[in-house]
Amino acid sequence: MLSLMTCLVLAVPDAGVPALDRRTRELMHTEVNLALPTSLPVETREAAFAEGFAVFENIEAELNEWKPGSALARINAADGKPVEANAQVCDVINLALSGAKRTNGLFDPTWAALRDTWKFGSAQDGTVPSKEEVAKQCALVGWQKVKVVTRANRSCSVTLPKGMKLGLGGLVKGWGVDRVVTAWRARGLKDFYVQAGGDLYVGGLVEGRKWRVGIRDPRGAKSASFAKLELSDAAFSTSGDYEHFFQKDGVRYHHLIDLRTCWPARASVSTTVLAKSATDAEFLTKAAFILGPKDGQPLARTFGAAAVWVTPDGKIHATEGFEKELLDVWAPSGLPE
Repeated sequence: MLSLMTCLVLAVPDAGVPALDRRTRELMHTEVNLALPTSLPVETREAAFAEGFAVFENIEAELNEWKPGSALARINAADGKPVEANAQVCDVINLALSGAKRTNGLFDPTWAALRDTWKFGSAQDGTVPSKEEVAKQCALVGWQKVKVVTRANRSCSVTLPKGMKLGLGGLVKGWGVDRVVTAWRARGLKDFYVQAGGDLYVGGLVEGRKWRVGIRDPRGAKSASFAKLELSDAAFSTSGDYEHFFQKDGVRYHHLIDLRTCWPARASVSTTVLAKSATDAEFLTKAAFILGPKDGQPLARTFGAAAVWVTPDGKIHATEGFEKELLDVWAPSGLPE
């Protein structure tokens, strides 16, 4: 079994391991994994890998809000003034706003106003902000307030109200996966996988069979899964409360924030989505995590997607009919049974 990421596990037949040429790079604060069959000519593989990693390098240069001088950093630093942006940046921002609309704001790129209020990752210090701090910054969250004026050549100007920030980390990995898939299909490639963080697309077959993908056990080791799926030509994304979190007084505070309250969501421990595209899966997995299985299932249906939830009581829930697709199901560890 090959552990691909903190959220997903990809299993291939042991005999098929030499049949895949896998490449890995650290980009966008995560691990990007690409794989192609070794049966392809070396020059074909090298050109495809270069093209694939270039997609993510470009995203890191232009759409990384933490990188000084990036387009997104300039937009966030404009203090209410309009900022000119190129077509790619405008396309992604418009896509993010569309995702916010389609999820009724459960996915919202303006979440970044909360970045210095809720500190996870390298900035984590274990401090729980006050209700007053959260409420103050929460007032700056609202995708409807972002003004984008798009021109005929798809460039645009972007204006944020003072204090508002855009964060596209919840979108660009899936968007990048979809761009690589499109580029590789244009090259005539059929069998491959493209993965960035918790977002994965598997194309075609491996060793003549579907790819087997495991859903990570939210309280187990990174390589442990509680269920598996067999997939082909599908996008797959998982979000969990184990990715970036701290615990204080017995309470787990994590980075999946319910933007209706601006506090960590409590309806789910992890949510996995199977969707038509990695971008849709990335939008939906966060929204479905916040809603939980009862309210998340109708939303999944509007996307034409399937979803699996693990809830805090240790139970597994799936969209209607999808539970039949789950293989090798085990009770998640470390949760009530």
